[in-house]
Amino acid sequence: GMRVGDFGGRTLSLPSIGSLMASPDIPEAHMLRGWYDSAGRNASFQTYESMGGGGGGGEGRTDQIKTMAAVRDENVGGDHAEYFSVKGTIVFVRSTTLAYPGCASPDCSKKVIEDASTGQWRCEKCERSFASPEYRYIFSVNVSDETGQNWLQCFNEVGEQLLGCSANEMIRLQQQDETAFNQRIADATFQEFQFRCRAKSETFNDNTRVRISVMTMTKVDYVAEAHRLNKLIEAFSM
Repeated sequence: GMRVGDFGGRTLSLPSIGSLMASPDIPEAHMLRGWYDSAGRNASFQTYESMGGGGGGGEGRTDQIKTMAAVRDENVGGDHAEYFSVKGTIVFVRSTTLAYPGCASPDCSKKVIEDASTGQWRCEKCERSFASPEYRYIFSVNVSDETGQNWLQCFNEVGEQLLGCSANEMIRLQQQDETAFNQRIADATFQEFQFRCRAKSETFNDNTRVRISVMTMTKVDYVAEAHRLNKLIEAFSM
């Protein structure tokens, strides 16, 4: 079957497992062709505008706001990279691996490897060694709304915003002050945000799955959200 989308207007897309048949010999196709030949070819239509927009996108871009159930059921990102917004509450932060040791060069974020013989951290891209790495966040959070939940991947800027400190500081707390570390994680949970996300299918070791990455994260503007929901209610009551 076709997947219905609302980005930039009402759209139909054919998933990779689907098939397309031109001019099928079925009653519905004959009716549609008859309407088009008699009136449809000369008709004018008003552009469809989704009432679900409003997720900040930068450069004037507006992404459709989806529920967690819609992200799952519509297989968002399964065929190509897609951008969208979701509103939800962080219910769990996967804290076992929060960050990776990165290159200390300001224009490089590659992972560095410690040389056990020298204690230096080596970046193969820059071909330089450093006394210590610059840790950068990469971790997952479980976000839930009234329809379901999804795992979202967070990177450095979002991690600093959520946890309130740099990845270097968080790693230090993890190693030296477990109580303070756990408190940072606890403070990050059960907060509601609006997430602008990118979903894309990735293949690793012959396993394909859709990875959802957080591009930006903002506190929910409840006044604007109330107006958006009110417009949705009005649309349903028409």
